[in-house]
Amino acid sequence: MITKISIKKTASYGETPAILETDKNINLIYGLNGTGKTTLSNYLQDKGDTHFSNCSIEGLNGEKVLVYNKKFVDSNFYQNTQRGIFSLNSENKEAKEKIDNATEEIKKLNSQIKNDELKTGFQFDLEKKQEDINLLQSNSEQKTWKIIDDYYGGDRLLEFCLEGKRKSRKLLLDYILKLQKPANKPEKSIEDLKKEAESTQGENAKTYSEDEIKKIEFYFLEIEENNIFLEVIVGNENLQIANLMKHLNNADWVKRGLDYIKEPVKKEDSKEIENEQCPFCQKETISNEVYKQIKDYFDESYQNKITELTELDSKYWNAWQKIKNNETILLENNFIKNRETEFKLLYKNFTEKLNSNWSKINEKIKTPSKVVSLESTILEKKSLNDFFEEIIQEIKTHNLKIKNKQKTKNEIIKIFWEIMRWDYDQTIENHTTQNAKFEKEKSNIETKISGLNAEINEQKKIIQDAQKEMVNIQDAIDTINSELIFFGLDGFSIMPAGEDSYKLKRPNEDVTKFETLSEGEKTAISFLYFLELCKGKEKNDEVATEKIVVIDDPISSLSHMYVFNVAQLIRKNFFNDKYKQVFILTHNLYLFHEFIKYQTKNNKLEKTKLFRIRKNQNKYSEIIEMCSDDVMNDYQSYWQVIKEHCDGKASDSLLANSMRNILEYFFGFIDNEKYNEAIEKLTDGKYSYFLRYINRESHFDRINISDTKEIDPQIFKEAFKKIFEASGYDAHYNRMIK
Repeated sequence: MITKISIKKTASYGETPAILETDKNINLIYGLNGTGKTTLSNYLQDKGDTHFSNCSIEGLNGEKVLVYNKKFVDSNFYQNTQRGIFSLNSENKEAKEKIDNATEEIKKLNSQIKNDELKTGFQFDLEKKQEDINLLQSNSEQKTWKIIDDYYGGDRLLEFCLEGKRKSRKLLLDYILKLQKPANKPEKSIEDLKKEAESTQGENAKTYSEDEIKKIEFYFLEIEENNIFLEVIVGNENLQIANLMKHLNNADWVKRGLDYIKEPVKKEDSKEIENEQCPFCQKETISNEVYKQIKDYFDESYQNKITELTELDSKYWNAWQKIKNNETILLENNFIKNRETEFKLLYKNFTEKLNSNWSKINEKIKTPSKVVSLESTILEKKSLNDFFEEIIQEIKTHNLKIKNKQKTKNEIIKIFWEIMRWDYDQTIENHTTQNAKFEKEKSNIETKISGLNAEINEQKKIIQDAQKEMVNIQDAIDTINSELIFFGLDGFSIMPAGEDSYKLKRPNEDVTKFETLSEGEKTAISFLYFLELCKGKEKNDEVATEKIVVIDDPISSLSHMYVFNVAQLIRKNFFNDKYKQVFILTHNLYLFHEFIKYQTKNNKLEKTKLFRIRKNQNKYSEIIEMCSDDVMNDYQSYWQVIKEHCDGKASDSLLANSMRNILEYFFGFIDNEKYNEAIEKLTDGKYSYFLRYINRESHFDRINISDTKEIDPQIFKEAFKKIFEASGYDAHYNRMIK
């Protein structure tokens, strides 16, 4: 059986748990008074006490735990009667055989549930399956905790999504396991949510004006579909020159040249009108008739067409330039900036077509006779206006989110966890599938254990029925009284006080009160009663097939002769295989030595484990394993405390008490006169508290000092050494301190 006891945050035990782990049948635990032995036995006696809420024990499997300590004595002997101990009378062979067979069957069934020696059984399978479940849980928790690592801290934009989820890894995993996986991958990304959180939840969150975005209202199509661009615009074709221009197809060329021709006039001192120079051939060929023909060709109708083209050109140009120049301003808008690439492409498509159309209009003005076809910009304009409408709606939506800030926040949180559920689907699905598989396997094992326990209960019923035919309380009385005589205690005895109780009795008293006994008598009778209780039963129908025994300092107030007798009783009754495990705690090194010597002599030390309870430098109790070579006598153990204090492993109070005991042991046996002389030499005032402490029970100073706040370890160690030096025993000091 492997037992692991963890004690922390109670009495002298601190935050760091003190661990006692053993797979041995016999466990011997040594510790000076005040180190924490009784706390350990009290916990094993009453594990449900709230004082031990931070303690734990692993390895128990329904065994009955019997504890002998002061609490046991107080609860059983400070009344006029004691509960009877039910023993089994072996004379009823048939009943005994039933009990033996049922007990053996229970052992077999328990072995199927758990066999500690072979490390097999359903209980081990159950523990292994629970380990699988725990490992799966731990791995899944670690993976999903990455959510906290990724989104808590850093830019902190989505930190509010994790509120209430950072308390524990289990809490986070449990939460995400309950989430329904979205039917489709969420449209928004984490970056989208961050932007939305920043714009709606941050300190700089603000609303925007929809008026910043203006749709394009100019009706370009009215110009682009004007039939004038498809007309061949020419002059007055009724003129003689018209045929020539038509033949030469040079009307547009002539129109441009007209700007450079002057009207022919009379020269001074001449009655004739002289020809003007032609702008093309540079000859004086432009007669008044030719000039008039050219001017008349480009008549009012022609000029009206040109004027119309010029006006259309102006309108188109101004509208286009207004749009073109607005691009930079529009890009300053955050919502458009977020979709800059899309916006620029739409803008480019529209303005490039406008530019192309404007070039064609100019071409038409320059060459009115040429037919030009303008491209429609209706689709490009609509696409851009649709884009602007989307931006306007985004602004409206944003402003509404600012107005309903909490609703927006809740929506961000909802989408955030939809994204997490989608992203961590593999982890969640694996956990769900594997956990269901493990839980089903665990349930199957528990069903098998439950079935075996049902069979065990049937066997216990057989034992209970058989016990009724053979239980009695007299056998325990006879054994206890016999042992009292063996102890040399014949001044009182224990007697029946009804069908199921005992009473203490002196020869001249009907009932003897427990408190009137001497301390040695109290210890003897209470321990003998406990010993019989371990062998017997508290109730006539009790069935306890396995027991664990805990004995805490059973030799208090006993002489050395009694200590030897108690050691014999313990060895005879408990150093065997009748009990699942035995724990013996003592501060008495003589008793400790007796047990080790007995186990060594009988080659059973390999079935025994040794422990020591001590206080560390922080004054908290700790439990350490020992080997037999570590065991010392009382005098050596006190020196060990001083050495451990020098290594930072013992408290100040243990240091002072150990020094006092060493001085009493050594000089009380060697030379009290030299001790007194050495004390008188410690005249320095700084040693006054040390002197008061070591003499607190002598005739020097009867003040009982228990407060350790004034203990200065360095001064105490210095004074302690000076006593050995002043008395001439410095060699002994040096040998022991090493």
